This record gives sequence, structure tokens and C-alpha cells, in this order.
Amino acid sequence: MSLDPYKTLGVDKKAKPEDIKKTYRKLARKYHPDLNPGDKAAEAKFKELSEAYDILSDPTKKSEYDNLGQEAFYQRGFDGSGYKPNFDSSSWMDLFNDILGGPRANKRNTFTFGRDFSFGGGQKGQNREHKLVLDFRTALSGSEVTLDLDVTEVCQRCGGQGVLASGGGAKACPVCLGRGQVSSRQTLKARIPAGVKDGQSIRLKGKGWPGENGGEPGDLLLKITVAPDEVFTREGDNLRLEASISLYECLLGGSVEIPTLNGRANLKLPAGTQNGQTFRLKGHGAPTGGGQKKTGDLYVTVKVILPAKLTPEALDLVQKLSEVAPVS
Repeated sequence: MSLDPYKTLGVDKKAKPEDIKKTYRKLARKYHPDLNPGDKAAEAKFKELSEAYDILSDPTKKSEYDNLGQEAFYQRGFDGSGYKPNFDSSSWMDLFNDILGGPRANKRNTFTFGRDFSFGGGQKGQNREHKLVLDFRTALSGSEVTLDLDVTEVCQRCGGQGVLASGGGAKACPVCLGRGQVSSRQTLKARIPAGVKDGQSIRLKGKGWPGENGGEPGDLLLKITVAPDEVFTREGDNLRLEASISLYECLLGGSVEIPTLNGRANLKLPAGTQNGQTFRLKGHGAPTGGGQKKTGDLYVTVKVILPAKLTPEALDLVQKLSEVAPVS
């Protein structure tokens, strides 16, 4: 944010230094935070008045402002560094204390501008997004991925101002050609936590678009898309799969091997297992994430495989079976 110091103080461009100071003292006393405790509007106004006076009371700053104009002064003045107020000097503290004056002459100024006072300061850059497709098992196990991205950064030559001072004037920066930013192809590494989900975002701080006027850059948001797996499907922290089991294993029961993320596990089937029945293997699901070393469960749904062809002898046995063990 930038301001017009003349309008802020309500003085003419030809106003004398003593008139500027007199006007500032009058207005600063009216809006001083120590005299308006808890009034945020008065505090903001006091900051604006002080910034305006800082510009107009300094011959060098005033001349720079008059020559460059409001926008260029804040963004490109002072050899491209831009205007940034500084009220930490003892002379400013003495002035603030003097403004209180009168019946409060013995009271020292208690208000400090703090780090948040930056009317002419930088603005944080915007976040950017990048789509990242992960295979199913990489998303579950976690990994470090390498990204080749087009990255835009603040031009170091001109400090992001786009111009350089030259003989009292200004010329376009030869590096960024006046844009204030430069682009390059960079390789970034990102750590993918175990258990990351489809649609989740991973934030890489400071890897987004550059800020303005010295502001910090935004962040890079990796939008995760998890590719489907041939074996497993995911439901939160749990996994599911469909296992083909022979008719005889379902009828007689027993132990069958089931694929898991880390190899294979034995699933015990009771005699008379039904087609479509689901069993749980505890702890064989997806990592829960969040730094926890826990996992969900694996749910196995049984699909019964029937014999494709039966010999006359087999048909006779099935017939007998249907008579002694009818389906209710």
C-alpha cells in the first residue's frame, strides 16, 4: 500500500518545512495511539501521518517523490530498492515524545510501530499449484520425488523493481527487461509422506510466485492424484481386495495366501465360506499418516471359482452332494 503524503497531511507541494511540521504535530497529537488507547482507526491514521511526514520532512525523500511520482517512488525509488519507512531512530522517538507534550510532558511515548508497519513494504507472492500423479503404492509407502518446474523469482539485479537508477533517472533492468522477475527451469525435491491421499495437497513453503516490493514468495501446493492399483482399492486408511477362492476351499475351509502391501499373508477360511463374504486382516491397510506409525486394515472379499467342466463321475458326485447337503 502506498499513500500520497501531500493529501495525507493536507498540505500543498509548495508548503514550507515549518508549515509541514506544524501540520503534522497537530494531526499526530490528535491521532496518537497513546491518546487514543484501543482505537485501531486512530492508530492506522497516525501511521499514515507519520509516513507522510517522514517523506516530506526529508529533502532527499521529498525530491525523490516529486520526481518519480507515487507509484515509482514506493516501488523503484532509492536506486531500485523502493521506499521503506523507518521510525526506530532516536530523533523520531524524541519527536513522538514531544508530540505528547502538555499535561503529559513527563510521560514517555509508549507506542511502537512494530514490524507490521509497512505501508510501502512488500506484498507476499501468490501460491501456485502443481499436479502430481503418484502410483498407488508410492502414495502409501511415501517417497522423495524430483520435480522439474519453471520457477519465477525476483530479479536480483534490480531487486524486483524492473528499473535501475541511471544518471538521476531510471532505465529498464537489462536482466529482467523491466519485468522485475526472471524465470528459470529448476529441480525441486519434495518429500511425500506415507499414506498421502488422492486429492490431498502438500505445501512447499516459499516455492510459489515471488512477492512484490521485497515481499516473501508464496507457497507451492502439490495437488496429489493417486493412480488406481490393479489389486487394491482404498477407503480411507483401509484397503480392499477381491480374492478368487476355489469352491473346495470355500466348502472345506482352510488357509489361503492373500497378497498384501508388504508381501503375502495367510487368511483362514471357515468351512462353508460364502461367495461375497468379507474377512478382515488387521494392520495390513494403509498408513494413517500424520507422523503416526499405524495402519488401517485389509478387507478381503471372497469370489468363488466354480469348476468349468465336470466329468460324468463328477456330476454324479455333485448330484449326491445336493441330496445330502441341500442349500437352504
